[in-house]
This record gives sequence, structure tokens and C-alpha cells, in this order.
Amino acid sequence: MYERILVSIDGSNPSNRAIDEAVKLVALSHGKIRLVSVVPSLANAYAAGAYSGFVPLESQESFEKETAEILATAQAALKPRGVDAETKMITLEAGTDEIADAVLREAQEWNADVIVLGTHGRRGINRLLLGSVAETLLRITTLPILLVKATDK
Repeated sequence: MYERILVSIDGSNPSNRAIDEAVKLVALSHGKIRLVSVVPSLANAYAAGAYSGFVPLESQESFEKETAEILATAQAALKPRGVDAETKMITLEAGTDEIADAVLREAQEWNADVIVLGTHGRRGINRLLLGSVAETLLRITTLPILLVKATDK
């Protein structure tokens, strides 16, 4: 039975669907949900592209604020459904792990039984160019993963 359910969210439709599936799991197990959201270092994002160099501190702070709001909104939406979820924002520092590594490390430290996350289900060149946190997690973990695909709506 999955009693410790870690849900990686980013405010997207697929991550909202992942929350819905996690609620179904927790209803069966009467377990716990931990919502996590990863804030990548903007310095890493810019270094990988044409905007190498200085990243204004305000940009990183804005990204962290938006992530905190995503977590708070998701947590508040679960309360009327009878789920009191924990939240955690993970901020990556410049030159550190990828998002998938951070999610896995959090799942291991929290002793999660399962990781639930949404996926856009991109294929072909879009998948190649944009990468996939879900795909990377599948390759690096031995924990069970529940992937929830986006709807076409």
C-alpha cells in the first residue's frame, strides 16, 4: 500500500491531474501526501542558452514566489477534499542537479512509497529538445512512479 505519496507539481494541467490521482491513492491508504515543486536555478537556464551571464536576483526571487504560490494553491485545494498535504519547495543552486535528481532525492529522504507526477507526453523532436523530467526519473529510480498524462483539452 502506498502510504507516503510524493507528488511533483509545477502548476500545469498534467501536474494538477497528478494531484487528483494522488488523492485517489491516499483515500485508499489513509496515508500522507507531500507536494514538492522544484525551482531550477535561472543561472543554469541562462548559461545553457544565449543569455549567458548575469541573472538578476529579482528574476530568481520571482520564480521562487511563483513556485510558493503553486504549492500553496494546491495545498489549499486539497483541504476541502479532506487531504492535509505537506509542501516543500526545492531550490536548485547554480551547477547542481537536474529537476529529476532533486525530486528523487526528496522522495528518498522523505521515504516515499511512490512518486506521482504529470507528463505532457511529448513525442519526437519536442521530447528531444525539451527533455522530460518523467523520463529521467524513470531511468534513475527504483521507486514506483505513477505518470499521469495530460489530456488533449
